[in-house]
Amino acid sequence: MYCRICQSKNINPIFNLGKQPLANKYPKNEFEKKNEKLYNMDVFFCSSCTSCQLKVDIPRHVFFEDYYYLSSVNKELKFHFEQLANEIKNKNFVLDIGSNDGILLSPLKKKKIKCIGIDPSENVGEIANSRGLKTIISFFNEEACNEVIKYGGKPDCIVASSIFTHLENLDEFIKDLKLILSTDGVFILEVEYLNSILKNLQFERFYFDRPNYFTLKSIKLLFEKHDLIVVDVKKLTTHGESLRIYIKRNYKNIEVKNSVLEVLNEEKIINQSYIYSKFSLFAIEIKKLKQELQNFKNQNVNVIGYGAPARLATITNFGKIDNTLISIIIDDSELKSNRFSPGMHIPIKKFDSKEIQNTSTIILFAYEYFYSIRDKMANNNFKYYKPIPFIEMVK
Repeated sequence: MYCRICQSKNINPIFNLGKQPLANKYPKNEFEKKNEKLYNMDVFFCSSCTSCQLKVDIPRHVFFEDYYYLSSVNKELKFHFEQLANEIKNKNFVLDIGSNDGILLSPLKKKKIKCIGIDPSENVGEIANSRGLKTIISFFNEEACNEVIKYGGKPDCIVASSIFTHLENLDEFIKDLKLILSTDGVFILEVEYLNSILKNLQFERFYFDRPNYFTLKSIKLLFEKHDLIVVDVKKLTTHGESLRIYIKRNYKNIEVKNSVLEVLNEEKIINQSYIYSKFSLFAIEIKKLKQELQNFKNQNVNVIGYGAPARLATITNFGKIDNTLISIIIDDSELKSNRFSPGMHIPIKKFDSKEIQNTSTIILFAYEYFYSIRDKMANNNFKYYKPIPFIEMVK
């Protein structure tokens, strides 16, 4: 095995998350539950570029045949992309790769900025198009690039938010990116950040949709192979503290901000022993979560979950947590309603489900949206807990 990012052979197994399902596939009936496949989740670490990667190769199209994640459901994410739209409001033509239901296209259109999206999920792309948000339903490839150019020329700004970890062929993506990006254009990459995952014990962010986990060092090395330069980086609060990375074509005297060196220096702590020590702490926290849920059950306390993001699958399957410990999961997306969580098959219900009235204790799997969830709940007597680490979230 070699590293997908730097092609090094200095890549070794670092931890294992057990048998896991596809995290964004929600069974809807007994037949689908019975036929759901589980795969062994082995995670590898490349000491040359400091990235992590999953070993299992599942064809990418499998994940997007029916996709259940809608970005615009989350109020905080909508605000995040409204801010990004404001930042790039002076651009002439913006392409959003992995545009989902048009969460960035919508504020761009309101600002009368020419824009277009590309997204591989047919059901989600159709939602965007039905809202008048031009979306090409396709993976990002040369054919899709030609369609973009035909629509509006070469974009001077290309955005890819929370999709880079999903890619099967990183070098092919960058080759197509160079074909379509205007000479003086900027590529804005928002990517889940390995250093934050480790620091915050967020190993639940490992799932099969994402075969790649990046540091800034690994991103920098990857793009430099294609004569593209990381010129700036910002830390974000979205997706468990991700990075927004600004990338441009290499030219003489290009300015690189101090932020790049600062983040690279912070990453020097990352090595195999550091990762394993953090994973060991995560495993302890999973055991603690299950024990706390068992304690609630022994006290006849009905516990529900809020939010059915992909990380729900990793936590519940690694911890063997089923509906005897968490009776239901509430989720705001109608696409997930009346289905079951991947693997452990906890029922997923709408927000207005009557089951909410029968509990005082909520495990927040969508914990970064705590304040908006709390504000939606009419009963202020609920106790909210973050699963990993298991702590009560203060109102």
